[in-house]
Amino acid sequence: MSQEDIADGFVHWVGTFNALSKPVTQLSDLTDGIALFEICAEIDRQWFKSIRSADIGDNWVLKMNNLKKLYKLVTQYYEDVLGYPASNLDEPNLSAIAKNEDPEELLKLCHLILTLAVQCERNQVYIGKIMSLGEDDQRCLMVSIESVLAQLGSAEPDAELDSQDVDMMDVHRDNDGVDPVSRLQAELLKSYAEKDELERSAQDLNIEHKVVRDKYEEMLVLNEELKMRMEDLEKSMARAD
Repeated sequence: MSQEDIADGFVHWVGTFNALSKPVTQLSDLTDGIALFEICAEIDRQWFKSIRSADIGDNWVLKMNNLKKLYKLVTQYYEDVLGYPASNLDEPNLSAIAKNEDPEELLKLCHLILTLAVQCERNQVYIGKIMSLGEDDQRCLMVSIESVLAQLGSAEPDAELDSQDVDMMDVHRDNDGVDPVSRLQAELLKSYAEKDELERSAQDLNIEHKVVRDKYEEMLVLNEELKMRMEDLEKSMARAD
């Protein structure tokens, strides 16, 4: 799975958010941090205060300021709300993003925000957005999520959290106690299985259709032969008269 495929998957996921101040059609549209801030603000408006949307152009210093603020809030969210050790996360090179629009470094930040979304209190909303995309995008986004979880070491919260923090960690799980990432994986596998079954059914129908069509064509040929024989018989009877 290429970096371009993963980038496309994330851009398509961003496209499911309707309240963005400007359209995002490619990964480089995210380098100023504005759209990413707006996504995070939708996820948790109390924690992420969306920055003022402005056209900062190619001013890398302003981009850098936005990205620093965003990354700080994201890592704090992982630690204070989700209970994960942010020190384990692969820190993106924000300077490379701001100055050079580095796609690899930008994707590191995007991975964090995507994984944050499927672990937040309203995770079903953002899982639903993933499920609304095509199969290839879904697979790419799962790779992104799994890469972040691998950095964290596990899908479990910090064992040293006190009881109040453990209560906050309930946002990790649905009402039935299932890890939302595990639920997403299960739902994706189910959708793939259903797709495979539909494809097999379609293939079976195509085969049946071909068999019926072949029989129909055989009947047409036979009918034409019978017609010709009848015509020959009628001519013979006419000559006999």
